[in-house]
Amino acid sequence: MSFALELATRINRLADGPLPEEAFQIVKGSLLDTLGVALAGAHEPAARIPARVLDIGSQSGPCVIYGSQERASALDAALINGAAAHALDFDDCSTTMGGHPSVPVLPALIALGEEIEADGASLLRAYIAGIETETRLARGLLPCHYEKGWHPTATLGVFGAAAACGRMLRLDDEALARALAIAVSLSSGVKANFGTAAKPLHAGLAARNGLYAARLAKSGFSASADAFEQVQGFFNLFNGEGLYDADAMLADWGGTLETLEPGIAIKQHPCCGSAHSAIDAALKLRQAHGPFALADIAAIETETHVRRLAHTNRTEIKNGLDAKFSVQYLTCRALADGQIRLAHFENGAYAEAAILDLMSRCTARAHSNDDQYLGTVVVTLRNGRVLTEQASTPFGRGPDNPMSRGELTEKFLDCSSRALERDKAEALAESIWRMEQTKNIRDVTTMLASGPLQ
Repeated sequence: MSFALELATRINRLADGPLPEEAFQIVKGSLLDTLGVALAGAHEPAARIPARVLDIGSQSGPCVIYGSQERASALDAALINGAAAHALDFDDCSTTMGGHPSVPVLPALIALGEEIEADGASLLRAYIAGIETETRLARGLLPCHYEKGWHPTATLGVFGAAAACGRMLRLDDEALARALAIAVSLSSGVKANFGTAAKPLHAGLAARNGLYAARLAKSGFSASADAFEQVQGFFNLFNGEGLYDADAMLADWGGTLETLEPGIAIKQHPCCGSAHSAIDAALKLRQAHGPFALADIAAIETETHVRRLAHTNRTEIKNGLDAKFSVQYLTCRALADGQIRLAHFENGAYAEAAILDLMSRCTARAHSNDDQYLGTVVVTLRNGRVLTEQASTPFGRGPDNPMSRGELTEKFLDCSSRALERDKAEALAESIWRMEQTKNIRDVTTMLASGPLQ
């Protein structure tokens, strides 16, 4: 049996079987979070430029372009809304995947659900199947896949989207295997484009391409059965011969869900997760010893894992997106302001003279400790005092330190305020928390439509 068919049978068996109630509660929270950050990013250039290029304004279709009055086809909506959801780098994370699990899956799944008028319970069940697919692939591909420069949110997320959409389309094992094999040829995204609009485009393309693969498979489109394991297939090309573990990807599908353990982590800082440990260490320093007069700081040193520093060591910032990937900027912001906010990446905030001056005294170093999430910040004051703090932050708030329903809702309301009036956002949040009761998800998605607030 080919790898694609082995994987497809596991996906269908999982999605057709009993799933724990806790998993449904978790994915409803992640659904709320993803839609919130998508609304916040809906008017960012990373979403609006592709929308203009696709001439979305002159189209019609069944699918809402979030935060606007525009509608489009399912494929175009998946791309635009996927880019919007990743535009601010504020969406959820998976430590297993080394990326963002919801953003490639949900925009595709919601668009398909709008098109076929699916119910909310089916959407949640398919969402879980998509999360499990991409994260279990990561079990046998990371860390090599990530270290080679691939962006797993996109390169693996496309398979999560294909699996989720395939489930909503009720593809049998053979058709779902074809969808996954088609997605092999649609997988893309490199870390060299981090800090630019191309990174959120990765997520949008993964969402679109996963949906496209599922719809092609449903229509009888063909692909190589051995597209993963063939000598010139996905595993050898994306990782390299002997640098992956297919057995790990197929093992334990009857065990604890990845959705539950290690789970989906919700971001508290709107920037690259690889810098969160340094941010949190800086915040602990400020809370214990600050606030600081910036002129009193003689030197700052950050130390994060070599894998994290590889794409966050940025001393010269070009724009707000680039600032989200600078551990130097983010650490200095945390020390100066006691928080990281969306406004810190807008209207030239990254170029403020006081912050640039502080960054000139900041040095970033790498460590290779077993705890790859460990971050250390050392602040040396001009009076000779040396202050040190550490934090180990696996990208966000997960099962070990979960955000409450109230906290998740408040983040959603804060993010959605950039596109929706408060009363509409509150009604949308309540609908999402009751998603399993929804008979037609169009009843929910119509609330995502809005013109820009004045």
